[in-house]
Amino acid sequence: MSERRKKSTFERGTFKKKINNALYSSDNIKKLLIGNTEGMTAKEIRTTFKKYVKSHLFIDDTITDTKSYIFYDVRMPHIHTTTKDCKVVMFVLCHRDVLEEDCDFEGFYGNRVDILSEMVEDCLLNDKKVVKDFGIGEMQLESVDIFNNSKRFYGLQMIFDVPNFR
Repeated sequence: MSERRKKSTFERGTFKKKINNALYSSDNIKKLLIGNTEGMTAKEIRTTFKKYVKSHLFIDDTITDTKSYIFYDVRMPHIHTTTKDCKVVMFVLCHRDVLEEDCDFEGFYGNRVDILSEMVEDCLLNDKKVVKDFGIGEMQLESVDIFNNSKRFYGLQMIFDVPNFR
């Protein structure tokens, strides 16, 4: 009888859950995406947060509000005998009607997309609890590119690299 091989795609789901939890743990991200949460229950905050943070990259028909959003997914471009390379592809987007709205967060600069992308980077790369939760090495920001493939939204594509065991 053959021995079962360890699933190579296991991290896709677990990384998505960890990313969502990490983003949710950021008060700045929640404030930028949701706005004032005063008077909301924890369940209401979590439900509203899920409207603006999605673990897939299907964007156009998913977005209904004139707000800011985070979409992400996990790629595995290289799977070797003992290691694999995991890439987190993240789109940080904002509706064009609110892109330049005042978004005043101390220590963050630029338009809403710039500020939100910096918050995401800070959350995933500088929070010591989050950093140790992924892969065999520290997650690294590999690239940042402009996302302008939509008539209503502008944003950035951020790619994070996560080396991992197979």
